[in-house]
Amino acid sequence: MKPIERVKALLEGKKTDVPAINLWKHFPPYDEDPVQLVKKIAQFQDRFNWDFVKVTYQGLFSVQDWGSKIKWPERNSEWPATCSGVGVVTDFSVKRPEDWANLRPLSMDEGSMKASIDAAKGAIDRYKGVAPVVVTVFNSLTTAVKMSGEKMFVHMRQNPEAFVKGIRTITKTTADFVKSVMKAGADGIFFASQLGNFDKMSVQEYETFGRPYDLEILEHAAGGWFNIMHMHGNAPMFDIMSKYPVHALNWHDRLVDIDLRKGRELCKDKLLIGGVEEFKVLPDAGENELKAHLADALRQVEDGRLILGPGCCVPSSIDEDRFALAKKLLMEL
Repeated sequence: MKPIERVKALLEGKKTDVPAINLWKHFPPYDEDPVQLVKKIAQFQDRFNWDFVKVTYQGLFSVQDWGSKIKWPERNSEWPATCSGVGVVTDFSVKRPEDWANLRPLSMDEGSMKASIDAAKGAIDRYKGVAPVVVTVFNSLTTAVKMSGEKMFVHMRQNPEAFVKGIRTITKTTADFVKSVMKAGADGIFFASQLGNFDKMSVQEYETFGRPYDLEILEHAAGGWFNIMHMHGNAPMFDIMSKYPVHALNWHDRLVDIDLRKGRELCKDKLLIGGVEEFKVLPDAGENELKAHLADALRQVEDGRLILGPGCCVPSSIDEDRFALAKKLLMEL
């Protein structure tokens, strides 16, 4: 089976020849340039033949064009190894409540938005019809906190009218980005929410400032056949986001109270992605322990509708030879 055939079979509840897997990661410093990013995505995919291609940008691509100042990681690696660090914001573009109301939608024809669309096109052109290509998209609240830091929560609660104006602008820009990558031929998006967590916001807050704008963005990905909802964090609002109109769910199943088995009980209609603990087990476990870890994940999802994967990006510091070992052991199960 080609990866695209395997994923389509899983979505249809059919048996596959081997278990499906993708151990995605960030690609610093190559992710600062669309040509280099496509080159690294291709090297990564061609080596491991993952069951889908995830276009993973540097984590600040959605805020860069709004003026936040970014310190990029030290280029302490040689091709094809990645840096251990990532870019960090040194000066937020949104500092005051009124800054939200002053935001204007971004153009898709210049800056980070254009570079990100170009990178998606490069991956799509290379793998279309061979492996599903999904493009990383941050939801509006995630972009908002990346451009303002912890002040976002103060602004949201004390100046909700100004904050909502900003969220609407971010949503418009994000929707335009989704429309662009879908028009380019993406099979879906990897839609990431980092604030849909009980330790970050109340349910009422997320229902007000998160969910409506999430659904507005997802409307523009409706033409895709493999949209993934990534619920980031230690206490995800699983009941809310698992009901979104997507095809697959991903969360930190090994680190939170909702494991894969519980996830299947709570959500019976979607493909699950997870089962690999990326911080300790993947980098450090012996072969027998790692193999047992993978087997346990498979056992938790009795209907077989599972793609083995991390709870979020595998740390860039982990040697990619460990990825090869994990895939080898999985194929032996």
